Amino acid sequence: MDTHSRSILILSETMPLGGTTTFAFNLSAGLRDRGARDGMLWRAKVASLRELHPFAAAMAAGGHEVVAPDASCLLHEERIEHVYRACSEMRASCVVAALSSGSFDFLRYVPKGCLRVGMIQSDDECVYDLVESYLSWIDIVVGVSQEICRKMESRLKGKRIPVVHQPYGVPMTGEPVRPDPAKPLRVLYLGRVSEEQKRIGLMGRVMKRTLAESSDLEWTIAGDGNDLPAMREAFANEPRVRFLGNVPYAQVPGVFPEQDVYFLCSDYEGLPLSLLESMGAGLVPVVSDLPSGISEVVNDGNGIRVPIHDEDGYVAGVLRLAKERELLAAMSLQARAEVRESHSTEAMARRWVEMLESHLPATAPEWKPACQATAPKELDGKWQFSPPMRPVRRLLKRMFK
Repeated sequence: MDTHSRSILILSETMPLGGTTTFAFNLSAGLRDRGARDGMLWRAKVASLRELHPFAAAMAAGGHEVVAPDASCLLHEERIEHVYRACSEMRASCVVAALSSGSFDFLRYVPKGCLRVGMIQSDDECVYDLVESYLSWIDIVVGVSQEICRKMESRLKGKRIPVVHQPYGVPMTGEPVRPDPAKPLRVLYLGRVSEEQKRIGLMGRVMKRTLAESSDLEWTIAGDGNDLPAMREAFANEPRVRFLGNVPYAQVPGVFPEQDVYFLCSDYEGLPLSLLESMGAGLVPVVSDLPSGISEVVNDGNGIRVPIHDEDGYVAGVLRLAKERELLAAMSLQARAEVRESHSTEAMARRWVEMLESHLPATAPEWKPACQATAPKELDGKWQFSPPMRPVRRLLKRMFK
């Protein structure tokens, strides 16, 4: 196969601003830059089955190749067929299903010769269950952390499917952080402001305690979510807490030079992209000691890991960096150096090309011009979802849309 014409489609159900979407565009950018540099062109397209978030639309306007949903496709089967036609036109050599059930269901229609990749980005039981249910249509599983790979390997049910560790890569842009001991310690939370997973209630208690115990620190909350109004109210009279609200992704690098510490107290993660982005800029993490992702990136030389439920530990970690500015500066340099070496988009693209070229089938895929999709796997075969019922279901969808 001509290496100059290989292409990869990265598919998700929707494209909201988050780990799945950001990964897809970061890999696309890494492959594009690699191709421009050495001529080994792996072209990537990003596809969404249901909707295109403004972030994804902006990336498309910026030059990324995007397969947008067709508004006339109201049924799951029609959305599958729409993406299939795009794959056929690009003669995709690989399809990556990311996170959603719809994207994994698409793998049922991918022809032999096209590498089918199931990607796991969250250390969450429901995600493992999803991937396990589609193992018959997966050639290789990719996990963003070693812990995810270990857990998935235990669920293969005797199937000989490679499970490959592929950590995220992020753009290494922006000015590096230069901690200033003459200024208050600046602590940043960047992400979804939500109790679920992110444990905003715990973070609020840590904020109040650190602010009460030290006059030499400030907090910045960048992000939006259901619990943002309550947090704004809780700190309405605290001048050392600043709320930036939702920060467009393109503007995130501009936030880092004004910060010193990245804070995260989640109770589960895959591999937080904001952690890699902030460390690449030189922020020092004070984070949950999670087995997936975080423990593989944050070490005693570049940050502080805290037992998941240890509120005192989070407080102590922040206060320690406020007091020990030489330690902060040393950790900042090491965080930046280590993450830029191993988690850049260039490094990610290199790892993916090596993986793809070592696992590609020997024969090229035979994409047909179109496919006849059926209902989602769990509903396939039920009379209500048979092909003759499509017009009725489409009519009902249009009526209640």
